[in-house]
Amino acid sequence: NPRSDYGRSNFDNRHAVALSFNANPWCALGLGGVFRYYSGYPINETVGSDVNRDRDNFDRPVAGIDDASRPIVSPRDAAGRAIRNGIEGEEQMLLDLRFQYILDLPRRNSLGLFWEIYNATDRANFGNPSGSRRSSNFLVPVRAGAPRTMQLGVRYTF
Repeated sequence: NPRSDYGRSNFDNRHAVALSFNANPWCALGLGGVFRYYSGYPINETVGSDVNRDRDNFDRPVAGIDDASRPIVSPRDAAGRAIRNGIEGEEQMLLDLRFQYILDLPRRNSLGLFWEIYNATDRANFGNPSGSRRSSNFLVPVRAGAPRTMQLGVRYTF
């Protein structure tokens, strides 16, 4: 029944904000940044086995059948089945910064010095956890994005 699989797409990211800025506050000094926020992709709560024998492991739990040992986290439809992708995923927030100084040299040459900081807030941006109720890591984030990283750069333009 295709109607029983109605729900959010796996890539349904309801809120996404991206802001950037670039400024030259003094002579050759430049500042820039990019801020990004994503509300996260949904998580599909599944039983973790092929209950209905249709050769997939994407069967969702049903109230009264699969909730004896663990309550169903997802909202349920009229038949008591967890709706597809009913759990909110992990949000992401990133701030990347760039500082630069460009020194003009004779004969239209220049020397640029750059310092870039990725994930400047050093926030732990977790990936979506497993939605399989059989997993020991059910709804427990086990991976994260990169921590704060920095790089220095030099560019000579001739």
